[in-house]
Amino acid sequence: MEHSYATALWKIIGAGTAPKRAISQLREHLALRGRLALLPRIARAFARHATRERAKNTLTLSVGAQGAAEAKREANALLAGMHIDRHDVETVVDETLVGGWRLEGREYLYDASYKRYLLDIYRRMTNRV
Repeated sequence: MEHSYATALWKIIGAGTAPKRAISQLREHLALRGRLALLPRIARAFARHATRERAKNTLTLSVGAQGAAEAKREANALLAGMHIDRHDVETVVDETLVGGWRLEGREYLYDASYKRYLLDIYRRMTNRV
């Protein structure tokens, strides 16, 4: 039940209602029906829903610890070609990347990391033996 309330709250806020007003209306609605105890569970369900929605809409640029500036320049050139604003991209340093970069999200995956190239070489070498 809390999931339904959380989804409805998400839709109401997305439609333009101020978050403070939407929450106060929800609280009044729950108080009238004697379900005020649901409020903490609705808040947790809302947080999970917001995390899921954010994951759908964000782009993550993972860069290696070395050569991060060059990787960002290359990725920004790709983003310009895709007509995506670079401010919509969250940049993280991935310690597992030897170098290069990886862009993920919004059904995109562009892997220009050294890690991928090294794994490709390893697979080719082990398959021929």
